[in-house]
Amino acid sequence: MTKIKLWISDIDGTLINYDGSCTPLMMDVIKKVNNSSAKLILATGRMYMGAKYASDKFNLNNPIVCYQGAVVRTKDEILWCSNVKKEIAREVISYLRNKKIHTHVYDEDILYTEDDNKEIMDAYCKGRGTTYKVINFDELKLNSVAKILAVIQDKKIMEETKKDLAQKYKGILTIVQSSNEYLEITDKNASKGNALNFLKKYYNVSTSEVLASGDQDNDIDMLNNAGIKIAVGKNSEKLLLCADYKCESVNSDELPKLIERFILCE
Repeated sequence: MTKIKLWISDIDGTLINYDGSCTPLMMDVIKKVNNSSAKLILATGRMYMGAKYASDKFNLNNPIVCYQGAVVRTKDEILWCSNVKKEIAREVISYLRNKKIHTHVYDEDILYTEDDNKEIMDAYCKGRGTTYKVINFDELKLNSVAKILAVIQDKKIMEETKKDLAQKYKGILTIVQSSNEYLEITDKNASKGNALNFLKKYYNVSTSEVLASGDQDNDIDMLNNAGIKIAVGKNSEKLLLCADYKCESVNSDELPKLIERFILCE
């Protein structure tokens, strides 16, 4: 069996629960991987601030894939990025505003929103170590937009919005749903799969030497670019179809046991 040198994983719903909790076995396995020759890379929709909060929790010191793959960076350096073009970002913001959809804009690693809805913002920021600023989007210069997030609690509106944006910006933007309420909008080249391909070259590892784990549609291309593919939970039928192994939920010990098997060889 090929030795796994790189484990790339989504965070929320895969390594930790949405309340920020983590099983003791998962914490123990991550510690062991961190002390091994293999590298754990976190790949998340979170902004860098929130991703680093999780990375620090796990005592990691590796590059982080954030904003759904729009940015790969360390504490001091952006290694790879693919931002939304300014004029396109303006169009999307206007579209979401007209539909009265709660919107986040991530510009130069600052989270901006027009609507200071405490319920939505507290739910988003809790356990992620993130802060935000309230501003009229017309006043934003949009210097470096890594991602736009639409928070949509109505299932029908979610499907309509996802379909509209995907059709209008086909070949221009990537539109993926990362949870029941979150619709992620990034540049067409921004994906966890593309970020993983960059990291394979960066670390000089082959596809067969990579294990990927995730729980949502936005993890599909990441798993497809890995040698071992693990789906956690049952949130995405498409993800389950491409996975080699399926774990019941983030609260089970199935994923850490698979890591013990394929990386720690226990």
